[in-house]
Amino acid sequence: MDPDGYGSERAALTRYREAPATYFGVGHFDEAGRLAEIIMDSECAPASGCPHPAVVVHAETFQPLCDTCSFGLEVLTVPELAVRLGVAVRLAPVLAPSGRHAAPDETCTTTNRIARELQSGVEDPVWRMQLCTELARTPGAVNGLLIGVGALSHRDVLDLYPALCALGTQLPVSIYEDLQRATGRPLSPAGVAALRLGI
Repeated sequence: MDPDGYGSERAALTRYREAPATYFGVGHFDEAGRLAEIIMDSECAPASGCPHPAVVVHAETFQPLCDTCSFGLEVLTVPELAVRLGVAVRLAPVLAPSGRHAAPDETCTTTNRIARELQSGVEDPVWRMQLCTELARTPGAVNGLLIGVGALSHRDVLDLYPALCALGTQLPVSIYEDLQRATGRPLSPAGVAALRLGI
């Protein structure tokens, strides 16, 4: 921390969250005044109010993002950011919001269910409609779609391709557009899913 009145990393991160568009992290300087490391916020894009922990940063602004908010965007992992900046970068520790006995996140439960049911349900038009309704209500559960589609074998994709394409056309607009952008990175999980869904 610079000699600017911040007594701790937490105090500096609190100040950072008041102006998230201005800064992308907190600098920690050594005794000689050299930048020793950058501590990134562990929360996803604080200005958006997203409750999920950050796992990557936006490739241009370096704003921390979770898996869901970074979907379809050009991003860097924290180690890739450190290489680009030439200084150590780490995420601040994540604090559990409600203790270890907190109820499981609904998005996580939905994500797991979608991934588990995709292969057996995708040919059912009613299941596809229910899935799209669920994705519109819980956009973060799109990871279940990516996992489920990515887990299909090549033979499964050929057998299920008409149903997968039908699902692709039924997806909520925002998810469809994100997947469409992801086709620019065809080897990424989202790019693979987009191509398998006929997008």
